[in-house]
Amino acid sequence: MKPRKAVLFDIGMTFIHPSGEVMREELAAVGAPGIGAKTAEAALAAAAEVHHLDFPQGLTRPEKVGAVWGQLLGVGSETGRRAWQRCTDRTDLYRDLDPDAVAVLGEICRRGLAVAAVSNSDGTLVEELTRFGLIEFFDVVADSTLAGVEKPEPGIFASALGQLGCAPADALFVGDGLINDIFGAFRAGITDTVLYDRHQVYRELPVPVITALPQLLDHLPATA
Repeated sequence: MKPRKAVLFDIGMTFIHPSGEVMREELAAVGAPGIGAKTAEAALAAAAEVHHLDFPQGLTRPEKVGAVWGQLLGVGSETGRRAWQRCTDRTDLYRDLDPDAVAVLGEICRRGLAVAAVSNSDGTLVEELTRFGLIEFFDVVADSTLAGVEKPEPGIFASALGQLGCAPADALFVGDGLINDIFGAFRAGITDTVLYDRHQVYRELPVPVITALPQLLDHLPATA
């Protein structure tokens, strides 16, 4: 197994997940009842990829996500947009900590690897990691708002690597999104990546895929 010095992680939808129950409630509130929490979560995982695409045109980023989310759920673009707006207006949307987060991060630290968070956030990433009891595991936290650059631009990855004193070739990046995370890491020279596809949205990708965080440990050396 290739020696590594550091593991870089996305945070939202990798360690801290949006609540399917919140989505279910807000879909019902705009006239789309009967959609299960897990179904809503899986559809969002796919819809989130449009965040950095030019289509659908004429919409803001959140509106794009909501429109595609609604289409994937079969309730229509407008209903999806309205429901997603209601979701993002709630302060408790991102409230579900991955059940394996603490154990996996603890094991990575035990193996002597440096750990960084690289996330598109609103300037409150340290606060969020602290609230969920994860901050102690991270040597570096790169918040896009504070860094002045967001994924998939290579600058935010380079910033985290620079603070770690780690070359791209010695790092592994883990995230849930193809565009922001996997392609973004590639652009920054990090060619070793793992996609966390907990809802099994993707098929036959040319990168390693895990469906539960403990599977990540198989991609890491026993010691740094």
